[in-house]
Amino acid sequence: MKKQRADFASQVAGIPCGVRVTWYSEGVPMRITGTGFGDADPPEPAEFDFDLLDRNGYPATWLAEKLSDQDVERLQQEYEDLLNEFR
Repeated sequence: MKKQRADFASQVAGIPCGVRVTWYSEGVPMRITGTGFGDADPPEPAEFDFDLLDRNGYPATWLAEKLSDQDVERLQQEYEDLLNEFR
């Protein structure tokens, strides 16, 4: 296992951890491309993949097993908030 650097700090199941984002793609709203039936590109949801790290920077797969869907949504929102601070 190789020590890694977290992109931001958070917690899962009350346990402090680091989050290293491995892939992020912003969601895209529906786009109208013409006036005919079907002249539109469908909306695309955001994509967010990450690894959890312990406080020493090592992968915490045991902690990833405790993730709930709400945790994943919250972590994505925390990352998006962080990105918006720098825009």
